[in-house]
Amino acid sequence: MDQLPGWANAVIAIGGAIGTLVTAVATFFLWRVTKTLARETTRMAEASAQPHVVATLAPNRWSMIHFDLHVDNTGNATAYDVILAFEPPLIGGEGRGHASEVPFQKISVLKPGQGLSSYLSEYRLLDGKSFRVSISWKRDAARAERQHNEYTLSIADHDGTVRLGDEPLLEIAKHIGKLEASLSPVARGSRRAEVDVFMSLDRLRERRNLERKRREWKRRQEEKKDSGI
Repeated sequence: MDQLPGWANAVIAIGGAIGTLVTAVATFFLWRVTKTLARETTRMAEASAQPHVVATLAPNRWSMIHFDLHVDNTGNATAYDVILAFEPPLIGGEGRGHASEVPFQKISVLKPGQGLSSYLSEYRLLDGKSFRVSISWKRDAARAERQHNEYTLSIADHDGTVRLGDEPLLEIAKHIGKLEASLSPVARGSRRAEVDVFMSLDRLRERRNLERKRREWKRRQEEKKDSGI
């Protein structure tokens, strides 16, 4: 093969250098994109694995004129050292006369999807009020860093709420309670159960009564025929 002229060798050398430079630049940008994707993937994974604690007030399932306090972790990670505060402070009813007696002001651990609830007070003590809710928690129990959630909770959200009947399970529970109350004296032996027993002798007596009524009806029909009625 004949030796290439000098200008051809120069062109080949320049092309190789340009190709090497392009490859280097492409490798650099690919590294940058890969690093950015890795960083965003890590950030999204951390964001999706966050605890998120909320507190709400809702009608009791047994009575709509009584309200329960609910604290739920709606996030995807465990919340530690949860601190809950309402402004103005909640006041419990029926024996809960001080705000310090309101439950769930401090919760040590709240797992993902876990919720806690407790009876709080009658609706009349909450009617027309709005609360500033402040909740803080730790994502890592060994670290001092805390996460916060603040929002306004209005009792007016429940104005005009009505309920038609009870849940099927509640209806069953009520009927079982009534049945237990009615059978309790019998179980203690203080009262005997009244049992209506229909025996074979009763069936024979019933058949005889039917036969007697049938004969009486035939006799009356014959008397009417003989009298020409």
